[in-house]
Amino acid sequence: MYGTGVLIFLLSLSSSLAQNQTTHAQIYAATDKAFRHIDTNNDTFVELRELEHTILHTDANHDGRISEAEYEAGGSKHAFRGVVFQEMDYDGDGYVDHSTLMGQYTVMDTNADNTVSRREFDNYYTALVESAIQHYGHLLG
Repeated sequence: MYGTGVLIFLLSLSSSLAQNQTTHAQIYAATDKAFRHIDTNNDTFVELRELEHTILHTDANHDGRISEAEYEAGGSKHAFRGVVFQEMDYDGDGYVDHSTLMGQYTVMDTNADNTVSRREFDNYYTALVESAIQHYGHLLG
């Protein structure tokens, strides 16, 4: 009986670890898609003009803010985009303002060289996705 209990525990632990690895792989894939969506010149850096270009194309009605529908339609396509939008919508009004996105750029640029390296982006966006999952994960299908 003792051996069966240990076996059940180990199976549930391995299942839990497999779920965490899948989530990590999904977060990495989401981060990669988001980076590639913004890095339009493929130089492995995000310059401010690239972010501005992405914002302008995502803001379909050009009202200075991005709705969830615009984000879903024009943003990077990854599994967590809905909860990431919720996380970025700080005031809960259903929109992400351009100033919010520009502020995020400043925070991402940890060495203040006016470009965001792949490492800076990965660190920031991974933390954003993890926070979004923690706060809004119940919204994931």
